[in-house]
Amino acid sequence: MARLMLVVLLAWGLAGLAQAAPLTAREARAAAGDALTMLLDVNQEFVDEYFHSGEWEKSVAANERMISLRPDDINPYANAAWLLWSTDQVERAMALYQRMLEQNPDNPEGYYIVGHYYFFTRKDYAAALPYLEASVKHGAKPPQRHLYGHCLVKLGRNADALAFWRQTLAEFPDDGVAKNEIEKLTKGEPAPAVPDEKPVEAPPA
Repeated sequence: MARLMLVVLLAWGLAGLAQAAPLTAREARAAAGDALTMLLDVNQEFVDEYFHSGEWEKSVAANERMISLRPDDINPYANAAWLLWSTDQVERAMALYQRMLEQNPDNPEGYYIVGHYYFFTRKDYAAALPYLEASVKHGAKPPQRHLYGHCLVKLGRNADALAFWRQTLAEFPDDGVAKNEIEKLTKGEPAPAVPDEKPVEAPPA
């Protein structure tokens, strides 16, 4: 409550300052940014406090306030969804994941998070694949992009997986995981030379 009062007092002080001396547009943006930063910092403390005290529903609510303040930040969506599906509230978690993707359609991390959930928690590799593929298409880098290749193997699509790992090695020549996976899929043969041509942007279908 004391922290909330601090935020209220800050907002009241900024309003009073604006009335006493009108701010320029730049000053107004700076003041708004400072106020938002403080709100986020204070709310993050609530998130942590409720989580560690076992009040998970309150922690979810605090994360949702973080989302309303910064919808482009992936972490509050992921944190709240984890708390929800960990307590068997899968429908609420999936709705939050969907909201995350709608608000951040070009962020590869969001797609990776959903794919990671299906891959490791549900072991539903078919459901994981389109999210992991979208993550790669939107620019995921190692190690996150690796999960797409592993998912292809889990689904028995070894030829597609080999093409993906070769593409990954072309884009990231020092990627040891890609080299190892190529060797596995070629039955121990040395990894092929990195092609000179620019790799295609999208992973194999």
